[in-house]
Amino acid sequence: MADHSDSAVPKSPKMFAELDVVPTKGAGCALTDLKNPLIQYLTRLAPSSQLTMKYVLQDATYRLGFDEIDLHEIPWHLLQPGHITALVAALREDGYAPNTSSLYVNALRGVMNEAWRLSLIDQDHLLKIRSVKPSSGTRMIQGRNLKRSLIRELMEICAADPRPQGLRDAAIIAILYGSGMRKSESVNLDLKQIDFAERSLCVLGKGNKELVKYAPSWAFEKLNIWLAFRRSQLPVAQDDDVFLFNRIRRGSHITRERISKHAIYYIAQQRGLQVGVKIMPHDFRRSFITRVIEEHDLSLAQKLAHHTNIQTTANYDVRDENERRRAIDNYGF
Repeated sequence: MADHSDSAVPKSPKMFAELDVVPTKGAGCALTDLKNPLIQYLTRLAPSSQLTMKYVLQDATYRLGFDEIDLHEIPWHLLQPGHITALVAALREDGYAPNTSSLYVNALRGVMNEAWRLSLIDQDHLLKIRSVKPSSGTRMIQGRNLKRSLIRELMEICAADPRPQGLRDAAIIAILYGSGMRKSESVNLDLKQIDFAERSLCVLGKGNKELVKYAPSWAFEKLNIWLAFRRSQLPVAQDDDVFLFNRIRRGSHITRERISKHAIYYIAQQRGLQVGVKIMPHDFRRSFITRVIEEHDLSLAQKLAHHTNIQTTANYDVRDENERRRAIDNYGF
């Protein structure tokens, strides 16, 4: 797959025809926030999604020839179906995966939906835009299945770390792997959302949905050890933090700040390096779902993962080729 970093965003040449505007920086077609389809679209999204989709739209508009116009000043209502078709073709030519192509097309559709709501385009224009399909196809599943033995190694690595990071990271890994929650859900967790007796965690998931997740007793044990240590470091008569996981600065200073998603990513990477494995935060969720599928069934995995579509759950099955071969080897006659 192509490199999607900022350095990979093409500045030139302009690949598509300009939409009857002169791309002069600061020029133009600026609309008030209430009449700007881009701003209205981004406002509807969660903060984390806003950053992603803004980058996607910026890249798309660069490819459309608007490399010298501020993203907020682009005349979206002049976008034609042919421009999206050309964008899809360019992404395919550059080696972008079908899922990435869908992300770009859906972002543009979202902005054009808002343009229609704002009466900047008519329904016929919108339907023609929506008729353009992203690239079809699938790619092999990314990520890995973290076996129990590897999780035990990670716990041992954290236990051997004398710093507060050791206790905190063990708790984070235990909750991510034990409940299958997303990293964004874990960083937003507050103490009031935890029922320690029931071993349940009430999180705000995708689509602003309140979800109840469960974690095993060993995961709650790691969480309780971290929370007890954190409380022991507070000055007398000072209240505990409302959230679960703190940012820890150099010198083992536990701040009163909530940990970030980027920090979760860093923790997964660094602890993975210590056991010789490349780990991404989402691998804990993949492994949780895979294990439930393997030991129970797909339907239960769907319920625990809170997926609307069971095919989404099936896509998380990352059992390796050896397990597939063993299944075939046991298929006798």
